[in-house]
Amino acid sequence: MIKKLDLYLLRYYLQSLAVVTVAIGLTIIVVNMVEQLRDFVDHRVPLLTILQYYLFFGGWVIKSFMPMFVLLAALFSVSILARRREILAMKAAGISLYRVTLPFLLATILLAIGHFYYSEYLFPPLNQRRIELKEFTIENRSKAAMAKVRNVFRQISPGKFYTITSFDTERGDGRDFKLYATEGNRLKQIITADKVAFEDHRWLLRMGQVRDFDSLAKETFLEFDTMTVALVKDRPQDFESKIIKPEDMGLEQLKDYIDLQKRTGGPFLRESIDLQIKYAFPMTSIIIILICVPFAANPQRSGIAVSFSVGAAISLLYFILFRILQSAGYNEKVPEMAAVWGINAVFLVIGLVVLIGARK
Repeated sequence: MIKKLDLYLLRYYLQSLAVVTVAIGLTIIVVNMVEQLRDFVDHRVPLLTILQYYLFFGGWVIKSFMPMFVLLAALFSVSILARRREILAMKAAGISLYRVTLPFLLATILLAIGHFYYSEYLFPPLNQRRIELKEFTIENRSKAAMAKVRNVFRQISPGKFYTITSFDTERGDGRDFKLYATEGNRLKQIITADKVAFEDHRWLLRMGQVRDFDSLAKETFLEFDTMTVALVKDRPQDFESKIIKPEDMGLEQLKDYIDLQKRTGGPFLRESIDLQIKYAFPMTSIIIILICVPFAANPQRSGIAVSFSVGAAISLLYFILFRILQSAGYNEKVPEMAAVWGINAVFLVIGLVVLIGARK
């Protein structure tokens, strides 16, 4: 009987989740399509490309709004059961509200794990394709312009760094390479080359010189036609102008980006916060279940209109507070942990209080 009860509750929950996802997801897609309509017409984007773009965009909607879909699905499914007095009948049969909440909670944990895996490992390459379609096909920007970068600066390790005046990431070659090696406050070696290229997974310098300086500032000088630089571990794509925002990167992409920022001496606080958010955001679905089920289980609060209003209010409050703390973390007003996990902690406490205080 308990197994049938779980399946019965899950059927309502998953059906509601499917309906909410399709209904709200399509609404978001249609709104975006109306906003992009002028670009589609002006740049004469083929219909097949538009459909392909919105297939990827639909994946982005699921990634970005899954906690809200879970929230509304839980409110809708439980409120319908409460309205039909089925929750009351379960309580009369000796089944507590905790037991009613259990299948919703377990299913949501699995959904949160799936959401995390999908967002960080399956969707990033699709999202890259979506952004490329938007930038290069819909908005008609030049790929060649994005591939050419100037004034590259990279730190290899403390005391070692290099510069490239111009580099073409598509062709994998550039001009005016300089590598500096220092020891304390003294320049130990400088390698210069007129041309640099990435060939066969290695960096080659052409038409250059190596200058070494000893402790007495005496210089030795060597010219070369071709030279391999094993110290440089970067790849040409590391120099590309990023068309994707750090928060839209996958987990491994973002870790690599943070590592690159650390090596080059660039800022990485925002990216570090975004990395932790990737773990915190899927947890939202689990936390809000603790609030939704006790609230919707009260027949006096049941109903689609009430559930939608409450769901919208909770979602709006959560995302506003979440973004406020995130912005405060970016600006170093609050610690990183508070910026990422603060709102989840607050809502978890609220959820536990609501669940414990609800009529069992």
